[in-house]
Amino acid sequence: MIRGLVGRYATAGRTRISEKVCEALGWRQPNGWAKDRACRDVLRALDAARFIALPPSDGAGKRRLYSAWKPLPRARRNREPLLTELPGRLSLRAAKGSPDEKVWNALVQRHHYLGHRVSVGRCMKFLICAGSTVVGAISLAESAWNVADRDRVLRHFGWRREAVANNSRFLILPHVRVPNVASRSLALLASEGVRAWEHYYACELRCLETFVDRLRFKGTSYKAANWTLVGMTKGYRKCGSSFTNSQKPKYVFVYPLDAEDRRRLRYFPYGRLDDT
Repeated sequence: MIRGLVGRYATAGRTRISEKVCEALGWRQPNGWAKDRACRDVLRALDAARFIALPPSDGAGKRRLYSAWKPLPRARRNREPLLTELPGRLSLRAAKGSPDEKVWNALVQRHHYLGHRVSVGRCMKFLICAGSTVVGAISLAESAWNVADRDRVLRHFGWRREAVANNSRFLILPHVRVPNVASRSLALLASEGVRAWEHYYACELRCLETFVDRLRFKGTSYKAANWTLVGMTKGYRKCGSSFTNSQKPKYVFVYPLDAEDRRRLRYFPYGRLDDT
């Protein structure tokens, strides 16, 4: 069947072939989208094993979309006047697959200490807006694979890692000096951001997590937004199939989305979370 589809759609390219294979086999994600990227990996493996003969890749030698990322024009790098009051209602504006995503990338690259990196796996980006004015950027991504102190929380509540999303970037622009805007933004992430994630990926979330560089920050805005400090990372970074201890340990904060779960978590002090 796959050989037949490859022959029939050879002139349409590999993406079209993978879409047709997914359609024939019923390979779909929980949100209903075809698993065409995973299917293309399978097709490439079959091609390498000479079970099928794929047409040449249209993307061979081309630069990826994100590798062509450029900062905003220099004219927009002028220092912004201080903002001491919000000019409108605070909200999140989704910035995924739209022109707003380029704005989000540029702001994070320019102002966040970690900069902008291509996200692997599930990711949702949001601009933090006061009316029509952008005051920051925030995002959710897939949770970290192995974090001992976080994993003890998951075991206690019986949650799977897939039910946790990571607040991978959080930025309030330097010229914004409005009290409580950071904690209010985190509250929006736990409501509007979570709803957007669940709608986009058809995956229910039970908890949010984040890692805070203890040498740079104290996690004040997370504490103000009722996130709970549950431990520290060990500084290991996954590179391929191995781990290297190449990063500074960071605070681990979590935010259960259910109020009763947050109340239960408060009874477990940092470093002494029990499984009872």
